[in-house]
Amino acid sequence: MALIELLTEIHSNTRRTRITYLARIDEALAAIKCYRRPLFGLVHWLRAERRGRRLRKVGAPVPPVAYSGWVPGKRCFGFATEFLDGYRPMRQVLREAESPEVLQHLIGVLGRTVADLHQRGVEQPDGNLTNFLVDERDRVAMVDEDDIRVFRGGLPIGVEISNLANIASRLPDERAVEVLLNAYMDARAPTDENVWDQAAFWAQVNGWRELFRAKRAKRNIADRRFD
Repeated sequence: MALIELLTEIHSNTRRTRITYLARIDEALAAIKCYRRPLFGLVHWLRAERRGRRLRKVGAPVPPVAYSGWVPGKRCFGFATEFLDGYRPMRQVLREAESPEVLQHLIGVLGRTVADLHQRGVEQPDGNLTNFLVDERDRVAMVDEDDIRVFRGGLPIGVEISNLANIASRLPDERAVEVLLNAYMDARAPTDENVWDQAAFWAQVNGWRELFRAKRAKRNIADRRFD
């Protein structure tokens, strides 16, 4: 049995059914997500286990698994990955960009990363920018694995467009979206089966934005420059 010491809470969802902690597991730092409530926790932990295996099989940029199983201290199932020292959430990095040129570069890194993910058949349905981590060498890693899906043979074009639009809608203006889209298209490998629909993309960017605005208003959350 691994020795698990929870150090501090990093993040939780609104209902606090999934809480991520910085932890020490057998003396090594890790990020562990605890799935609370017995049946809910078991279902989501099993999903994280299954999807985690698929992600690593296709070479997605996710950190190595540090532990997966029961967490006695919190009486919950937990899924832990190695702590990525030096990585910060993409949202924070974009907000702190020191110049427009640096900002555009970072958005381009994100666009190329998402293109690579899609070529591997990976979709991150939650395009929240905190689910992408980046270090000083522009290496990107993904977290929140239980929500990520893997399709065999690449993403269907509708999923591809919707997923990029979801991520793009978190950016503050049309210019930033264009930078993301251009980087994505430069890195994308098109085929006859996945012809890009520019009009559908922009329509979905606007649709996602309105959806997120409505959710924030309902929860009395102020608009954010990067979501």
